[in-house]
Amino acid sequence: MLHKRGNGSRAHRSLKKRGWKVTVAALLVTASAFHSVWADPTTAGETTAAQDGTTTTTATTQETPQETTQQTTPPNDFGNTGEVGQQVLTLPTLDQVQCTSYYCYDRTTGEVILAKNEDKQIYPASMTKILTLALAMEYLDPHEVVTVSKTAMNATTPNSTMMGLETGEEIEVNELYFGLMLPSGNDAANVLAEEIAKHRAAANPLPTLTPTVGDDGKVTNPPTLSLIAQFARIANEKIAQLGLTNSHFVNPNGLQNESHYTTAKELAMMFDYALQFEDFRTVIHTPTHFFKADNKHPFDGWKVVKNTNNLMTDPWILGEDTHCIEVFGGKTGTTKTAGTGMTVLTINENGHEIITSVCGIPYSMSDHQTVYVAAVVNAAHEICWNSDPVTRVKGNIMDYRTYNAPKGQEATGDKSLIHIGTPTPIPTVAPDEPTPTAAPAATPVPLEEKTLFEEHPALVIVLIVLAVIVFGLVIITFTSAMRVRKRRKKMGIRKIL
Repeated sequence: MLHKRGNGSRAHRSLKKRGWKVTVAALLVTASAFHSVWADPTTAGETTAAQDGTTTTTATTQETPQETTQQTTPPNDFGNTGEVGQQVLTLPTLDQVQCTSYYCYDRTTGEVILAKNEDKQIYPASMTKILTLALAMEYLDPHEVVTVSKTAMNATTPNSTMMGLETGEEIEVNELYFGLMLPSGNDAANVLAEEIAKHRAAANPLPTLTPTVGDDGKVTNPPTLSLIAQFARIANEKIAQLGLTNSHFVNPNGLQNESHYTTAKELAMMFDYALQFEDFRTVIHTPTHFFKADNKHPFDGWKVVKNTNNLMTDPWILGEDTHCIEVFGGKTGTTKTAGTGMTVLTINENGHEIITSVCGIPYSMSDHQTVYVAAVVNAAHEICWNSDPVTRVKGNIMDYRTYNAPKGQEATGDKSLIHIGTPTPIPTVAPDEPTPTAAPAATPVPLEEKTLFEEHPALVIVLIVLAVIVFGLVIITFTSAMRVRKRRKKMGIRKIL
C-alpha cells in the first residue's frame, strides 16, 4: 500500500535545512567576532605595566563619527600599534665576554675592582689616541692655527678612519681634538703629533741618536727623525714618567705595528693621566661635533662627526637596574690585528669614578663591542656599589642621554653636575647619624587575575547574544518538528521505513 507524503513533510525538511544554515551562520559570526576582538586591541582594554610595577588599564571605545570622512590610510592586519622601537637587552655574562683582557679601576679609592689578564700585552689600536690627546693638551694652545702638512697626510693609510683634512688646510688645534677622538681621525692624530714634536723641540730638544764612527774613522751623522718619530719618543718618555713598564708606542694613531703595544691596565693608567685636563674631559664627553669653516671649507658645519662610543650615546643598553648612572666618555679602537676594544669612564650611583678598559675583542666580533664592554662595566659597578651602597648622585643612566631609548627607559630624574678630576675622599657618615641608603628597587606588583568579562566585555556580550539566537533556533526547530508529527498522526500518515 502506498502512502503519500504530505506537504508537512516537505515543510519539515525545509525548516530543518534553514535551521542548520542559520546555526552554521551563527557559529561563523561567533568565530569572526572572536577573531576581531582578539586581533584588534582597540575593541578592548589594554593593560600596560608601568616602571614602578603598577599596572594601568586603558579602556578604549570607538565612537560613531557624526560625519562620514574619507579614510586616507586604511587600517591593516599587520599589528600597526605604534610599538616599534628599541628593545630591552639582556647583557652577556662575564664568561660569555670574548676578549683578551679587561681592567676596571676605581679612581675614587685607587682600588682595582675587576681584572682579567690585565698585564698581558695587547695592541691598543686607536685607543692610542688617548695619550696623543693628553700630550696635545700638555704642549699645544687649543686656539693656535696650524697647517696640515703633506707628510702628515702621507703617514695615513687607505681606508683608515679620517677626520677629512686636506694638505695645506689651516685649522685650529681644538678642532683637531674633536677630529681625533670622535671619528677617530688618523689624519688629525698625525697633524697633532707633528705639532707636539715642533713645540717640544723648541722648548726642550729631544736627545739625538748616537753618531756612528766608521772603520775609516769618519763620523756618520745619525739619520734625522721625522716629526712623527720624534712624537713617538715624546710619548714613550711620558709612558716612563707614568711608571708604565709594559708599553711602547711608535705612532700617534695606533696603526698596526709589532712594536706598538700596551696592556689593559696601563691603558687605563694613561686614561687616568689624561683625565686631569679639562679639555680632555670635554672632548670625550661630546656625542657629536661640527667643524668650523677654514681656508679649505667656506662654511661652518662642513662635516658633522659622531662619537664612536655607542655606549655613551645609548647607555640604556646597561639596563634599568644598573648602578652606573653616567657613561661619561672614552675612546674606542679597532684594527684587524688588534681586534676591538674601549676605554671608558663611568660614574657609580655612590659617586665613584670607574675606568674600564676592555681589549682584544676579536675583529670578527667587532659588532659585539658595545654589549661586551657594557657587560664588564655593569659587573664592575655592581661590585663597586656592594662595597659602598650609598646613593650620592641622583638621577639614572638616561639623564642627558636619551638617544634611541626603549619606551619606559627615558630620563626620569635630575642628576647633580659631575666634576671629573682629582679624586676626592668619599664623605663619611658620623657614627651617631643613620647611614643613608639607596632607595629600594621597586618591587613589581603582580597583575591581578581578571574575569573574561573584565578583560574582553565586547566579546562576552557578542557570545551571549549569539547563544540566545542559537538557543531560540533550536527551540523553534523542535517545536516545528513536534507540530508536523502531530499533524501526520492526525491525518493517518506514517513514515515508510
